[in-house]
Amino acid sequence: MARFRTVRVCWAAIVLMAGGVSWSARAGSGVGAGDDPAFVEIDATGAGTPFLHSWEQAFGSDRADMALTESYLRNADRTRQATGFRYVRFHGIFDDAMGIMAPDGAGRMHYNFRKVDAVYDGLLAHHIRPLVELSFMPSAIGSDVLRRDGGLEPLVDWKADDRARPITDYSGGTLWYRANVTFPAHMADWTALIRAFVEHLEQRYGAGEVRQWPFEVWNEPNQATWVAQPKMATYFALYDNTARAIKAVDPALRVGGPATGAIHWVGAFVDHVTRERVPVDFVSTHIYANDPPDLLRLPKSPDNTGNVVCDATRTARRAIDRAGHADLPLYITEFGADWDIHNGSADRPWVAPWIAQTVHDCDGLAPIMSYWTFSDDFEEQGVAADELPGAYGLLTTHGIPKPAFNAFALLHRLGNRRLPTGPGGGDVLATRRQDGVIAVALWNRDADKPRARHLAFRGLASVRGATVIVIDRAHGTPAALFEAMGRPASPTPGQARALMAAARLPAPRRAAACGEAGRCDIMLPPESLALLLVPARTD
Repeated sequence: MARFRTVRVCWAAIVLMAGGVSWSARAGSGVGAGDDPAFVEIDATGAGTPFLHSWEQAFGSDRADMALTESYLRNADRTRQATGFRYVRFHGIFDDAMGIMAPDGAGRMHYNFRKVDAVYDGLLAHHIRPLVELSFMPSAIGSDVLRRDGGLEPLVDWKADDRARPITDYSGGTLWYRANVTFPAHMADWTALIRAFVEHLEQRYGAGEVRQWPFEVWNEPNQATWVAQPKMATYFALYDNTARAIKAVDPALRVGGPATGAIHWVGAFVDHVTRERVPVDFVSTHIYANDPPDLLRLPKSPDNTGNVVCDATRTARRAIDRAGHADLPLYITEFGADWDIHNGSADRPWVAPWIAQTVHDCDGLAPIMSYWTFSDDFEEQGVAADELPGAYGLLTTHGIPKPAFNAFALLHRLGNRRLPTGPGGGDVLATRRQDGVIAVALWNRDADKPRARHLAFRGLASVRGATVIVIDRAHGTPAALFEAMGRPASPTPGQARALMAAARLPAPRRAAACGEAGRCDIMLPPESLALLLVPARTD
């Protein structure tokens, strides 16, 4: 790559103080790529390469029943406005709480899709499509006998004047809402449900619409949300029957799996569907940055970046290719920085540069990567006791933005053409937008030290008029005000409004650091993410 000619210029540095943003200028002797490790050359001369916004195509959420709440839909709408996301994935469209089926007393099964319709109607009204996760098992057809028979202790010995006693539910289940994660008692009942469900969707929403909804069979069958044994063999039987039932209704519908945690079974799944000639349109799996190494068992590779999410995604992609299906897309239908709900990761500033690094490192590996989750309307471990730190959500139940939300909002403003950044661009993502603006994300993951970045735009004589937005520990987070309020578990409406204002994404500021010779000098605070926007040149 050609280097810039060393010239004498006047540099300006962005200095971010705890109480706000101020600007100061300093003189410099001029630096080039060869003598400054903080130097990054951005090639603005070419068209660049396609840059798909795969990280914001879909977001995860808790379960179908939650999609009927006001806060869930409000937060979905806000996230869509900030990111333009297209799909939402959630558990439990077949959960007992959805009331979709019950025996009619004559040996037949009655289907009731009214709550299903309410869920999908609400999403579509907000311009969001479902990435349909087919789970969990309706108790009426599951292999848990107690749940199939009502799940309650028999009452035959009770008399009208007996003292009241507790009624105990001895049936199985997982998650706080006791999802039924058993194998179907009779596979014919399950496949009949799948056919009835898909037929109903196409009758209500039209085949053209439903063909745009990916159908994913189950959720993490290699973990606690599948109790049949042996796990892999029984899941493959469920997948085979489900995929064939869907295609029998409409061959154009898309179906995939295995939706496993920690990229397990990916290669075995592709081998299985190939050998048994089972329909498959995509492969899906999940990955979190803190998945234990002994669980992931990632092979060493010169392409590994040290970013667990992207290295695991790359490994899954290679497993699909080795199985002879380079044509199958890989969907990461759950990813995140932390699988532990109690850590409050989305609330903390460090997650913003982590998200940016993941977007940078995972580029081109998967067309859909669904962050877990967009909202704290989330009850897998019970009803949340605190507003902050909350669950995984980008937004709290009151709609208060977290640093993770602001990170996605900033990265949404990147363009769809990626520009080369040279050897120093490991923490810089440069793009060109359709309006001609050059949008550059840059970040600092260090928890203690600020970091200088010297940007040189090859092909631009001037970058005057550039603006910058920075989120860090003092900007784009409600943490300080929340602490000052005494950490209210459930903020009052007034407190919630104040927290939302404090957490709002900062307004763009003129980047006085950017001027002649196509250069910008930026100082990034610890644990920060910045977006630099260089206006299109008309001359």
